[in-house]
Amino acid sequence: MTCQLLSPSRTVLSGSYYEIGLQMGARLTSLEIPEVDPETLAMAARCEAILSERYPFIVDKVEGMIDGGQLDGRNFKALFYLGDSSSQVGCTNLAVLPSHTKDGDLLVGVNYDWYYAAKAWRELREVEPGGAYRSLRATHHWAGSPDGLNEEGLGIFLSVLPHRDPCAAGLAWHLITDLVLDNCRDVGEAWDLITSVPHLAAFNYLLADAQGQAALAEALPDGVVCREASEGFLLATNHLPGREEDETTLSPAHARRQRKSLARYGRVTELLELADRQIDQGTLEAVLRDHQAPVCRGNHDPLPEDTSFDNVFGTIWSLVVKPGKGQMFLAWGHPCRTDYCKQELGQAEAA
Repeated sequence: MTCQLLSPSRTVLSGSYYEIGLQMGARLTSLEIPEVDPETLAMAARCEAILSERYPFIVDKVEGMIDGGQLDGRNFKALFYLGDSSSQVGCTNLAVLPSHTKDGDLLVGVNYDWYYAAKAWRELREVEPGGAYRSLRATHHWAGSPDGLNEEGLGIFLSVLPHRDPCAAGLAWHLITDLVLDNCRDVGEAWDLITSVPHLAAFNYLLADAQGQAALAEALPDGVVCREASEGFLLATNHLPGREEDETTLSPAHARRQRKSLARYGRVTELLELADRQIDQGTLEAVLRDHQAPVCRGNHDPLPEDTSFDNVFGTIWSLVVKPGKGQMFLAWGHPCRTDYCKQELGQAEAA
């Protein structure tokens, strides 16, 4: 069949970390960098110090970005190290263990939900850092990538958890995904990395590898909890299962977000249980296209004059990933309207 992929941009970033930074920075000449206060600058410096000690090559990349874009270094570092944040939560991520798939291979499904305005910035990145693992990443972000798979068959996939204030200096989400993809071969190594560093904010990191292993790191500023598969699958939306917040203590907006997360979690669980150990790529595609919860989120025909939340926020890409085969199948937009097309390091071809 001919794959109707919606014109993804595909960018190759290669070389030393400084050289990759130069390539990234050259694309950021129009990036809006806010002026920040001395307290924020001091916090960014503490975050940079963590990287200088443990992962100095990241600091080299930041210097390359500043030089490549001729950026305001002080304020750019605050934006890079502290990350940009939003109170909105989205994304549905799941892994199905080999015991519950038709062909005995681990499968991963992802719906990445964000503001439709970010569609213009979506791209596939092939990242080839000298001395590190190559990877293929889906992103809409100027600094990092929420979802990716490296040449060893290790994947990491991001979803947001409810906001938690930082306890101290730590690493932003895009540094975690980059470090895992660049340096880790399997779930065990990724877990060791994620639990060895402090975290600035609250995120789920779904991990899956070519050996058929999967784990979920619920990373909060005060620590990381491992959640393992139950009944053959592992699922992450935007709450902490078994540790849901009491709605009576939440703002109306926060309570609505939790209800939406619970609805998607319940609907995906229902659909996977109905498949009864016979899950394949088609099963996951059907789950990710489902509108009952909805899993495939947002207004599919947004009106420019309508600024309501569901009109500006929804699923901007969807993935089915086969770590054991090194393959990502990407639907670039709402998956109910877009074909899943096979993506591999070095090439893009029809499914």
